[in-house]
Amino acid sequence: MAKSAHYHVPFRRRRSGKTNFHRRARLLRSGLPRLVVRRSNKHHLVSVVQAEVIGDKILTAASSQHLKQYGWKGATSNVPAAYLTGYLAGKYALSLGIKNAILDIGINSCRKDTRIAAMLCGAVQAGLNIPHDPEIFPSEERISGQIIADFAAKLKKEQPEKYQQQFSGYKKTGAKPESLPTYFKATKKAIDEAFISKTMKSYLTNRNKKNKAKKAAPKKKATPTKKPTPKPKTTAATKTTPPKKKPTTTTKKAATSTTKKKSTTSTGAKKSTVSKTTTSTKGKKPTTSTKKSSSGTKSKK
Repeated sequence: MAKSAHYHVPFRRRRSGKTNFHRRARLLRSGLPRLVVRRSNKHHLVSVVQAEVIGDKILTAASSQHLKQYGWKGATSNVPAAYLTGYLAGKYALSLGIKNAILDIGINSCRKDTRIAAMLCGAVQAGLNIPHDPEIFPSEERISGQIIADFAAKLKKEQPEKYQQQFSGYKKTGAKPESLPTYFKATKKAIDEAFISKTMKSYLTNRNKKNKAKKAAPKKKATPTKKPTPKPKTTAATKTTPPKKKPTTTTKKAATSTTKKKSTTSTGAKKSTVSKTTTSTKGKKPTTSTKKSSSGTKSKK
């Protein structure tokens, strides 16, 4: 809560609980590349990052999905997959000439026998020099997946329905959870062979070139697609009733001629009435004159 005028709003990532900037500042003071370790419900990500003025620059990165390229058939969310992801990221860094790093776990806490501790253990055993405490590393049985294999074999005998439900993801790939330690050894051996034969270095250089080319390529402007104009729906009523036709000029002329005829007939009738009134008045005038003349003759007499 703000209690004075000098209150400073924390950074957005600090407010959302994604970044601890005090811890990040202490890591940057070392001047070493950071081994950024992140996990999710299904995958793991280990990347080597160099801090710059513009922003962080990713030198190399490895994901649990990359393990499939080296023959991994197990799940990507367990402790063996976490160890192999850290091991692969360490070999990637060594092939690019990076030997020293410092651990960056973000807001996570590093405890014993966890996936974060397994990723750190893999990077250290790959050959990276990272300050650490070996007491937090998982045991060899947990790293190799022997504990998972024993649990799967026991569950298959006692509860086969639960076994099929819990390890249903292995059926899709055609793998067996009981043989997880053999998958672990095979993938680790494939990673070592790729590092020794220097095929890993050529793979990383080609990948970096492709990423730089994608960033340098100008983005094409998306041409706006015109949406087709929807056609008006024709119902049954509109189909049956024909459109109304406008009156033509001939009909207009006929209408005007009929009106003219009516007007002429009406004027003729008015004239006839006027003539009648005039004739009646004319007939009456001589009568009055005769009366006056008769009275005049009487007076003369």
